[in-house]
Amino acid sequence: MNHVIVGLINKKRRMAVFLSRLMDKKSWSIKDSASKLSFETAGGGNWDEWDRYISIEGKKAFHIGNICGTCEFFFERLDGANQGISPKVVSTALQEGISKLDDEFLSKVSLILPNGEYEVSLIEANPKLVDLGKEEDYFSNEQIQVWGEDEFWGLPHYPKIQYYRSLTKELTHKSKLFEFVVPTFPVHWLNEGTVDKYKSLISDGSRPAALCLSVLDIKEPADYEAHTDHPQHWCLTHYVVDGHHKIFSASLLNKPITLLSFLAKKECIADEKDIQELFRSF
Repeated sequence: MNHVIVGLINKKRRMAVFLSRLMDKKSWSIKDSASKLSFETAGGGNWDEWDRYISIEGKKAFHIGNICGTCEFFFERLDGANQGISPKVVSTALQEGISKLDDEFLSKVSLILPNGEYEVSLIEANPKLVDLGKEEDYFSNEQIQVWGEDEFWGLPHYPKIQYYRSLTKELTHKSKLFEFVVPTFPVHWLNEGTVDKYKSLISDGSRPAALCLSVLDIKEPADYEAHTDHPQHWCLTHYVVDGHHKIFSASLLNKPITLLSFLAKKECIADEKDIQELFRSF
C-alpha cells in the first residue's frame, strides 16, 4: 500500500466512540475440519502448558497470552502470520454482508476454522485503528494503570501490529470489558484499490462482514491497591481471518462493520458462565 493510504490514516483518523452491538448469537461445534488454523500451547517454567498461540499451517502466527489469570493480558504478532489465509469459499457472502446466523453458511465457514466448541456471534462494531504508544493504546494506558510497566524493560507491551479497538464498557465497579480486533496484516500491506472499493460500498450503506477467530481472557492482578480503577479486565480479542480491507475502510470512515466472530470457548481464560455474561453485556 502506498503513501496515499498512509496519508489517509493520518488525515481521517479521529477518536471514535468504542461501541459494539450484538446482532445474533448461537452455539456451534466444529468437527473433522482440515483447517490450516490451529490453537497450540507451549510449556514455560514448571508448566507443561503455559503460552498460547494461534498457528497457520503449523507456524505460530500470534502469541495470545498465557494461562495465568493474574498476569497481564497481551497478544503479539509473530512471523507465522506472514502466510495469510484466503477463505474463498465464504468471501462473496461476507462481502455482501450477513444479518443473521444461518446453519448452512456456518457449515461452510467451519471448513476453514479449527475443531472445537464455539459461541458464534454477529457483532456490529465500530473499529478504531490504534496508534501504538498513544492515548488510545490499551497497552500504554489501561494495562499499565493496573499492572505497571514491564519490570525488565520498563516499557509498555509491544504487540508488533497496529490493532483496532471497539467496545469498551464498565461491567461493575471492579471490572471492565475491552474489545480488540487484531489483523493478520499491517495496514501498509493493504491494496489501495480494494480499500477504495470498500470505502465506496460502506459509504453507500452496505455492511460487509469480517470473519474472526475470537478469545475471551479475564485477567486480574493477585495484588493491587484498593484505589485501583477496574482491576479486572475482560479482554475480548477478535483475530481477523478474512476482512482486513473492510475493517480498515470502516475505520477510516468511522462507520460500523459486522464481525462474524467464532469465540473458541476452550481456548478462553474464562468459564462458560463468564462467556454467557460477556454476551449479556453487549
